[in-house]
Amino acid sequence: MRSITPITVASLFLLIATQQSSAHSMKSLENQLYATEKYVQVFNKEAPNFTLQDADGRSIGLNVLKGKAVVLHFIYTNCPDICPLHAERIAEIQEMVNRTPMRGVVQFVTITTDPKNDKGDILKEYGEIHGLDPVNWTFLTSGPENLKMTRDLVESFGHKFIETDDGYQVHSVVTHIIDLEGKWRANFYGLKFQPTNLVLFINALVNDVHDAKGDNKGGFWQKMKNLF
Repeated sequence: MRSITPITVASLFLLIATQQSSAHSMKSLENQLYATEKYVQVFNKEAPNFTLQDADGRSIGLNVLKGKAVVLHFIYTNCPDICPLHAERIAEIQEMVNRTPMRGVVQFVTITTDPKNDKGDILKEYGEIHGLDPVNWTFLTSGPENLKMTRDLVESFGHKFIETDDGYQVHSVVTHIIDLEGKWRANFYGLKFQPTNLVLFINALVNDVHDAKGDNKGGFWQKMKNLF
């Protein structure tokens, strides 16, 4: 995972604080995002609901997470290639978020597509191995007795994990963003998107960016992009 320099962190903190104190049109911010990020799709619809369990067997549902922005993705721990890279990209984003005032209002959620094998200590250790902080990250499973639940949930988020004869799964890589009201607001596709763009989009959701008159000269996303 790429480390974040103190200068970058300080600049990120400062610019996020600046955005919090000024009014921006959400549509304007979306347009800026589209201008600088080609691996994103922004929308506004109800997120698929779910109630799953964490490594200790505690039930966690999307309704419990209301009031927080949710960064959600699907992986399975035996994946030999893209899943570890996806987890480490999420860890990189989490590190950026957790060095800002957003730390307490953003929840990172990983859901396994292999509930038959991914349970207990396996779920707990995966985060530690890949740099995810349990302070606002959790790894959820449907449990081995509810295999169809996970498959249905993945499909409700618009993609599939297809098991092959050798036990691996063929799948796409998508990071889903859900707002504080439980609305599904964006997908970031693959691993080539800029983490800064995702962090800034979350910040807009967290601070309930609203329509305002005036021109957002300079482009907030462009200012952030120039830092990296």
